[in-house]
Amino acid sequence: MIGKGNKEREVYFSFKAMYHIKKYLMNRLDEDQALFITERKPYRRLSHRGIQREIAIIAKLAGMEKRVSPHTLRHTFATLTLNNGAELAAVQQLLGHESPATTQIYAQYTAEKKREQHKKYLVQ
Repeated sequence: MIGKGNKEREVYFSFKAMYHIKKYLMNRLDEDQALFITERKPYRRLSHRGIQREIAIIAKLAGMEKRVSPHTLRHTFATLTLNNGAELAAVQQLLGHESPATTQIYAQYTAEKKREQHKKYLVQ
């Protein structure tokens, strides 16, 4: 995948995600090389705004009232990965951050969240 700054990035999928991506690709009738395309002809690469719109639709269908964006998903990924014990350097690489300081923002947030959860649920 080509990311921000025109940098090539590796993308990792779970088996479940791979199953659904293959199913999606097998049902497509177009020849476009983009992974995600518009629903109607002429088929073309889904724009950044189109991706934002699709995520907002999915969030609404899921009953979420809070605004959800691609960045929200990225932030959630980083936070959950760190909360589940991943090393900061690994998360840095997964997010494509050049500086550990950029990734550290998520670690500080998760430490704060952990203290809040501890106080809320464990301290009597």
